[in-house]
Amino acid sequence: MKFNHISGSIAFLLGTPLVTSLTVGIAPSSAAIIAGSAAAVTIDNFSHIPTETGTVTNTYAQTLANTNSVISKANAEAVFLSNCHELLAANLSQSGVIGSGNNYSGLAQSQAAVIGEFFIDSEETFSFNFQTFLALLTSVDNPQSERARANGSISFWVINTVTNILLDSFQFASGLDSSEGIYLSGFASPSFKPTNINFNFLPQGSAATSLLYTSGVYSRTFNSATNLTLVEVKNNIAKAEAEAEAVPEPSTVLGTAIFLGLFFRQRKHKKKMSGIKSKV
Repeated sequence: MKFNHISGSIAFLLGTPLVTSLTVGIAPSSAAIIAGSAAAVTIDNFSHIPTETGTVTNTYAQTLANTNSVISKANAEAVFLSNCHELLAANLSQSGVIGSGNNYSGLAQSQAAVIGEFFIDSEETFSFNFQTFLALLTSVDNPQSERARANGSISFWVINTVTNILLDSFQFASGLDSSEGIYLSGFASPSFKPTNINFNFLPQGSAATSLLYTSGVYSRTFNSATNLTLVEVKNNIAKAEAEAEAVPEPSTVLGTAIFLGLFFRQRKHKKKMSGIKSKV
């Protein structure tokens, strides 16, 4: 797959292997199950300067094992730069589980969001550019007794701040399951115009990777003065489990798998995002 016009931040993310941060403490030759989900988004070229910005990040990791090895890791980072020199929103969410042996399970969940409030005057056009990247990985040695699952979603919402009505949205989700295969779904309002969508599914024996890249433009003209809230949120989940009778074999680590890392310093800002009404 070819990725064209990838911004500096996303290009940086593409260079880091998916399992690097998880393999500490578990030799790659003994790893039986790998599940990974990661996503990154950049938003720039805003037509208006936000009146308020914020970010939200959440992570959760859990492992259940006796004498065997399982590691679950989750990371989320987000930034919204709105000073006079740069206007950019970007965030990262990544979840991964790796384990060896049998009779264990691991779960990792991560979420990252950026929020911006804008005032758009009558007959003005609000617009911005966006780029998204979603990578999923699953790998097992024994499909009869082992299972790896990876899920990810990215959503954009443009909301009327005063009425709390959802005006436009762009959403997609993908999942890999070592037992059930792959799924992909998506939806875009007319004001969201994806100009580039690249998807690739890479099966390799009992391992599989899916890569989804999109870029495009949001643009909408408002007939009356409007206060808007832009929300972009991503969720990533990875889960791996092995039954008690599992007999692990040496696994093949997918060398071309993608994992994400972000160099931004995190700045959190709590903001309520519930109670969104459907567009009338």
